[in-house]
This record gives sequence, structure tokens and C-alpha cells, in this order.
Amino acid sequence: MQQFPMNASTHTKLLIFNQQEFYATIGDDAGLGKEILAIALNELPARIQNMQNCLKQPETNLLRREIHDLKGIVGLLGCSDLHHQLSSLKTIGQQINSDQLTVLHGLIERLKMLEKDLKLFSKMEH
Repeated sequence: MQQFPMNASTHTKLLIFNQQEFYATIGDDAGLGKEILAIALNELPARIQNMQNCLKQPETNLLRREIHDLKGIVGLLGCSDLHHQLSSLKTIGQQINSDQLTVLHGLIERLKMLEKDLKLFSKMEH
């Protein structure tokens, strides 16, 4: 089992990112872990922005694509709760109803928290 970074504070509370789930996803491959973190930190800001932009559009095809791509990213990170939330949105049709819109806005906020968590975690890794 992967050990926590030696310089990681036990008082640091990550809100969305779960280190144990991440380590379970990558196994003992620290290089793979760093690669996944780098990809996620590079991709998340643009994906979050794309999702926000998609909510302003009447067409939902791009939104569904963003949800699919984000689902892959959070799956690689081992964020099972967030992955499940994204998976539950696969039923979005051509129109977004008010309940789905509320869920999407909450999801965007959780993705922003994940991004902050990943930045903090990546600093702990160094």
C-alpha cells in the first residue's frame, strides 16, 4: 500500500480528493500518480470553464461531452462520489430542466473544490 507523503500534514483536510481512493486507483506506481495529477491539474480549469459556458447554451451535446470527459478524469483520481454524480447526469436530454441545472451548478462547485484539493495535495507531494 502507498504511504502518505512524509511532509504531508495530518491536519490538512482535503474536501473532495480522497488520497486512499487515489492510491487504490494507481496502486504503488508513484510515477503514474504524478502523471495523473499533472493531467488533472492541467485539464480541470478548462473543463470547469467549458462546463460553465455550456450551461449558457441551449444545445446540450457539448455539455454531455464535457461531463463524459470529466467523468474520466475524476475516475482516474479515484473520486468515486464525484464520478457517481457525473454518471448520474448521463440522462440529460436536449433541454436541461431546473433540477438538473441545480445539480450541475453544485457539481461545478465540487469540481472547483477538487481543483483546490489537487493543488494542495500536489504541494504536499513535493
